Amino acid sequence: YKTGNICIGDMNNHRVQVFSCNGEYLFLFSEKMNKPVGICISHNNVFVTQYGSHCLNMYELEGKLIKSAGSEGSGEAQFNQPQGLAESDTNNIIYVCDKRNNRVQILTQELRYHSLLGNGLLNHPRDVKVTRDKVLVLDCSDPCLFVFTSEHVLMKRLITRGSDKQTISPYCFDIDRDYNIVMSDYSKHCVCVFNEKGEQAHKFGKQGQEIGEFNYPYGIVLDNTGHIVTVSEKNTNCLQFF
Repeated sequence: YKTGNICIGDMNNHRVQVFSCNGEYLFLFSEKMNKPVGICISHNNVFVTQYGSHCLNMYELEGKLIKSAGSEGSGEAQFNQPQGLAESDTNNIIYVCDKRNNRVQILTQELRYHSLLGNGLLNHPRDVKVTRDKVLVLDCSDPCLFVFTSEHVLMKRLITRGSDKQTISPYCFDIDRDYNIVMSDYSKHCVCVFNEKGEQAHKFGKQGQEIGEFNYPYGIVLDNTGHIVTVSEKNTNCLQFF
């Protein structure tokens, strides 16, 4: 939210929760969901992918459902386990990682089918982010980032490996103000930061339950002030701000 509030897809509890920028619980979205995963906010609407129902929903900022699109399948505006999504203010479109269909679908703000990205290139895309001139897609079968121009022409493929040359297991990522790529490494229980060339700049965290430690970190986002906000999948039911 522009106010700094944070939306969390509470997947296994089948709900979306909203917290303040200080981590204080505020409210729940009104509708019971089926494994909500990806969330993005655009033009005062909140878009949520439902992994279990193979659809994309649009909500008001206060959590009231406006409309839904999609069903299980491989056709236009159909999905198979959709995950991360992102919006482009420039083009008024929404990018949706259609994981099991191995593609990114592009929809209008009204949730109508627009086009495809990466069809034939991707293998289980999990997350997507849009900058002023690029679209970045996280592919999880052989972890890497596909970097496209804003016109959807492939520029390069970045292999996401740590400084020890070991492949990491990213679930989500975000991009900071200096265009560094910030990723959660699920299996190594840490956060990795890469430069634009895909070189690891640094990492932090280890497995554990204490502050600054992770237990299978999943979601990651940068808030309006540039802080990294993370949530782990197992045992550590809290938000952490860095």
